[in-house]
Amino acid sequence: MRALLLALLLTASVAGGEGFPRAVGDLRSRERSRRLAALRAFAEGEASPAGGAEEAKLETALLRFLSPRWSAEERALAVRALARRPTERTLDGFLDRLREERDDRVLDEACPAFRHGAEALAARFKARIEAAEDPLQRAVLLRALGFLPGAAARPTLRVRAAADPHFVSRAAAAHALALDRDPAAFPALLAMLDEEDPGLLTAACESLELLTRRGFGREPARWKAWWEREGNRDPFASPPRVKEKEDEEGGGEEKRRYAHELEEADKPTQYYFGIPVKGTRTVFCCDVSASMRYKLPLAHDQLTRAVKGLPSSALFEVVFFNEWVTPWRNRLSRADPVTKELLVRHLPELEIKSYTNLFDALELALGLEPDEIFLISDGEPNRGRKILPRDILTELEKINPRKVKVHTVSVVRTVDGHTHVPLLKEIAEATGGRYEERTVR
Repeated sequence: MRALLLALLLTASVAGGEGFPRAVGDLRSRERSRRLAALRAFAEGEASPAGGAEEAKLETALLRFLSPRWSAEERALAVRALARRPTERTLDGFLDRLREERDDRVLDEACPAFRHGAEALAARFKARIEAAEDPLQRAVLLRALGFLPGAAARPTLRVRAAADPHFVSRAAAAHALALDRDPAAFPALLAMLDEEDPGLLTAACESLELLTRRGFGREPARWKAWWEREGNRDPFASPPRVKEKEDEEGGGEEKRRYAHELEEADKPTQYYFGIPVKGTRTVFCCDVSASMRYKLPLAHDQLTRAVKGLPSSALFEVVFFNEWVTPWRNRLSRADPVTKELLVRHLPELEIKSYTNLFDALELALGLEPDEIFLISDGEPNRGRKILPRDILTELEKINPRKVKVHTVSVVRTVDGHTHVPLLKEIAEATGGRYEERTVR
């Protein structure tokens, strides 16, 4: 409430032309609430400099927030404010920041600003991409490079989409190719349709949909058939339903957009232990207790494939539990290639401990307001706010008024016998979810 009042007061004073010095001063405040209020005012255009001197002063103040010492929320707001009127100095700052930035919220604000960059920046991008040993860094640079106007960026993107040795860089390059309707992009994207990696397949299909306006989803056979039938002659010919819509709206060149801005009907489908992942806000709850030690390779493989297959429009989080409940980010993150790769890198670092705190994990997951939840475990709960199955089911009904489906997977080893966890099946039935069971050696 205090932050809201500060924002309202700041907006009123700046809008009246009297508070610009105070607003810039608040950017240096030790109080986070004051800094955030000032950043929001500048980011939303509710506060703005009156002339060149004030613009330069504001730019200097905002560029300080590109440092990793500030929170991702502050960095994202500062980037949005700077991107309202990007200068060469601003874009240089963004380019430097891309070496370390991994937060999807900041990247979503920073990368589109390069629409206003000079084509000559492509050479600097290329040099940094070639020098980057970490594929995550290459991926972030490739994503931003896709927004750069002109044709100079295209060769680098095509080469990386076709031949980069790592999933995240190839997927980012594929998404970047879809930001410009270049016929030369199709060979690399079509070649990705034969890849087994679900992240590459998803990136290729999303990019092809953006380029062609055809909703073939994640079905390589349909894409290949279309290409052989008509695509190789005129890949940008609009399908009838899209052409009619363009005629109604007056046509015109469409603004560049991210793959995550695809329409609902055009999103690919992915699976978790054979269960379709349909939600746009998905939480995975994963048991990492000691008894799961020999089952984690299967659990991690299924989680990796499901997350990599998520469309870039989806939001997701992973909640790990044993004695403790440990959310990965404690928020829903957009499923862009960089975020997917960060999760994959996190999995081997998980600490395995005894006990099973199943209920608290579900409670935390529901607090993120998901469309659906996927829960995997191998044992009866023995830690948490609720432990007895009947208590868990009763309380789950109370804390799940939106009737969010909880899909459950029970996994046991052959030596444990074939008795799976009854509670997991009951949770799925009570919430309208699906239940699967797996036995591993």
